[in-house]
Amino acid sequence: MKKAALCILFFLLLGPVWAQKRLALPSEGPPPVELNFSVDGGFFPDEVVVELSSPGSVIYYTTDGSTPSERSQRYKRGIRIKATTVIRAVAYHADGRRSGATGHTYFIDEPRTEFPVVSIGISPEILFHPRSGLFMLGNNVVDTLWKKPGANFWSRSEFPSSVEFFETNGRCAYRSQSGFRLFGGMSRLFPQKSIAIVARQRYGEARIRHEVFGQKGLNKFKFLVLRNSGSDFGKTHFRDALMTSLVDDWDLEKQDYRPAHVYINGQYWGIYNIREKVNRYFIAGHHPEVDKDSIDLIEHRYTRKRGSTRHYLSLLRFLEEHSLADPANYA
Repeated sequence: MKKAALCILFFLLLGPVWAQKRLALPSEGPPPVELNFSVDGGFFPDEVVVELSSPGSVIYYTTDGSTPSERSQRYKRGIRIKATTVIRAVAYHADGRRSGATGHTYFIDEPRTEFPVVSIGISPEILFHPRSGLFMLGNNVVDTLWKKPGANFWSRSEFPSSVEFFETNGRCAYRSQSGFRLFGGMSRLFPQKSIAIVARQRYGEARIRHEVFGQKGLNKFKFLVLRNSGSDFGKTHFRDALMTSLVDDWDLEKQDYRPAHVYINGQYWGIYNIREKVNRYFIAGHHPEVDKDSIDLIEHRYTRKRGSTRHYLSLLRFLEEHSLADPANYA
C-alpha cells in the first residue's frame, strides 16, 4: 500500500514537469531550412534576374515544372528569365535538413487581364509521358470505343505540384505545393482537362486560405476545381455557372464560380471555371456545425460518394407510399 501511495505521489509531483517537456519537444527541433527568392513571382514587362539563397545549403532548381531534387540543376548564379517560366527550387542544408520545394512563376510581357490567374508547376512527364502521362491516351486505351476506356486520363492518382493564385491586381494570394489530379467524367475526353487542386499538409499548406470567390464565399478551401465547363466545353464556357447563379437567392448550397486564366509550366492553358468541389469538406465549410465524417453524400442515380444510401432510399419509399397532399406527412 505504501509503494502504491509513493508511486501516485511521484507521478503527481513529476507528471506536470514530464508533460511540459514532452510538449516542448517539437519546438526544440532544428528550425526549417529557409529558401529565399530575390524576386517573388509575378508579372513583369521585361526579363528579370532571380537570385536564390539559403545559408549553409546547396540549392537545386528546375525551370520546366519538374519537382526539384539533388539530380536537378545546381544553383550557382542568378537565373535570367526572358519568357514566362516557373522556377521550382529546393535547398539541402549541410546538416542533412532540406527545405520544402518552392515554386514561383514569372510572367513576362503577358497580356493584361481582368481575370485572376492560376499557375501550376508540375513534372512534364506526369502529364505528357507517352505511356503514363495524364494528358495522354497511354498503352492500355481501347481507342476504338468513344469513351476511350483504359486511357491515362481516367486516372484518379494525385501528384505533387506547385500552385499559385494571382488576384486581378497581380498580387499572389496563395503559393504552396499542392496535390494535382484530374477531375470530371466524360469531360476528360476533351483536349482541355479539368483539374482538382488539393491542399494537404504533407505538400505544404493544409488549406487554400483566400477569399477566392469574394467576401460572400468561404475564406479557406481543402479542394478547388479548375473546370473545363464540362459538356459546355468549346461553347459558352460558362453555362453551368450561369444556371447555378439563377438560384443565388434560394436557401440552398451551390458551387461558387469564378473564371480564371490558367498556366501550366509557364504555358497558357486557357480559361477555366474555378469551382468549389462538392464533397464532405464543401458541406463542412458551409455548415461548420456538421461533422464532415457523418454525412451521406449521394449523386446521380443513387451513387454513394460518402456514407450510406439507406436513409435516402427510405425517404423515397415514404414518398411513394404516402400522399403529399396530406399535411401530416410533412411533419
